[in-house]
Amino acid sequence: MQAQDMATIVAAVQAALAAKGHKAPQKAKGKKNAKKPRGRQKLTDAEKAVFAAKNDADCIAAFAAKGIQDVKPRENVLTYRKWFEKGRLVKKGEKAVRVGPFNLFHISATEEAPAVIGA
Repeated sequence: MQAQDMATIVAAVQAALAAKGHKAPQKAKGKKNAKKPRGRQKLTDAEKAVFAAKNDADCIAAFAAKGIQDVKPRENVLTYRKWFEKGRLVKKGEKAVRVGPFNLFHISATEEAPAVIGA
């Protein structure tokens, strides 16, 4: 094949692909080996407040669906570990309410931890 025939074929293929909605490949801009930022980006205080407000609203809605109306996120609704740190244990048989990435328990599902004798 001659160079002129090859150019005609390439142009015809590009026109057919463009008609079907395909775009021609673009050259990468910038450095070839540019380093990408690793890990998650730090959130600003405003972004943190937005996420906290959304989680609080989801928490109230999830516990309301379970029939618990007295819900104050981060006060009387905490994770298992946070209740343990406050000296309370989750009662046997109680189930957590999943809110986002957290398994939460209402204070009504906990009891005071028994005092340890001899400690």
